[in-house]
Amino acid sequence: MTIRRMDHSRTMDSMRPGVLLLDIDGTLVDNTAQHIAAWREAFAALGLEADQEILRKQIGKGGDLYVRAIAGEDWDRRLGDEARKLHGDAYKRRLGEVRPVEGVTDFLAGLQKLQIRPVLATSSNPDEVAANLRVISEAPEHFLIVDRDDIETSKPAPDAFALALERSGARPDEAAAVGDTRWDGESARKAGLRFFGVQTGAGTEDELRQGGAHQVFRDLPALLAFLRR
Repeated sequence: MTIRRMDHSRTMDSMRPGVLLLDIDGTLVDNTAQHIAAWREAFAALGLEADQEILRKQIGKGGDLYVRAIAGEDWDRRLGDEARKLHGDAYKRRLGEVRPVEGVTDFLAGLQKLQIRPVLATSSNPDEVAANLRVISEAPEHFLIVDRDDIETSKPAPDAFALALERSGARPDEAAAVGDTRWDGESARKAGLRFFGVQTGAGTEDELRQGGAHQVFRDLPALLAFLRR
């Protein structure tokens, strides 16, 4: 008799999740360029000229870790809080430039038809979350949301996705995380979740795979088509 061993990782990858834990910045709203510009302005105002590509590679981390990654721990201790405030102000001035990620409205409607619950898990503060949701004609009360105020440490720490999973009431095998950077992927992996990477924001395909993506999709319509299978 031949015994077939079940490939659990393959089975898990092919299962349609009942809950999707969604990043917002770069995943639902197209604001990577605005965040990079805002960080560059903030650092420059404090005497630090930061390389654009270095800034891009760290996008996806919350401000608590982002400043440290760019400027180092000592600089962060001295000027980090001011840099984060300057970034927030600079980003608000650029909100009029922010657009929805292509296909986001149909994507959210498609999740509803598939009875997949969207839960938002972000390192952004509540004001930015509300402003970004207005870009896609949504409001915070439409979703279960975990934001910066709910967590101790931002992505790539597991806090945001782990707490969103807990509050959703789903088991890890019933859910998946979606994001546009490797830091989303690392956060999801640490929380024991599948991670679907989307090339809609700051991360390249290679970076998303480095972050542990089970699948990488060029955009939200491609991810929705996969979920419909």
